[in-house]
Amino acid sequence: MMKAIPENDWKLLRSMKDAKLDQFCEQVLGAVRSAIINKGSENHKAYLEVWDKVQTGDSNIAEMFNDLRRSNAVLKLVAWKRYGLLKESELNGFSEETRSTIEAIAGN
Repeated sequence: MMKAIPENDWKLLRSMKDAKLDQFCEQVLGAVRSAIINKGSENHKAYLEVWDKVQTGDSNIAEMFNDLRRSNAVLKLVAWKRYGLLKESELNGFSEETRSTIEAIAGN
């Protein structure tokens, strides 16, 4: 189990959570929309592509947002970073300790 992040970092993460979830859902829906628009006459192929994008998106959402606790917050932030949801400027809002841990886990 990881060490819990500082209280200020926890508050910052929680304040960002809903917007980040919405941002990721927008990305998934955009991919679904693209699969539907570009389907041509291959409805089943488009259906399978939509199904795959929704399932993958759901799995990614679970990794990034389900069971969010202070003890796993750094791992959630690492996942946000991996999926392109955490900008460098936003990362800089977290404590040096939290940023260092995220960078070490993310391999940067």
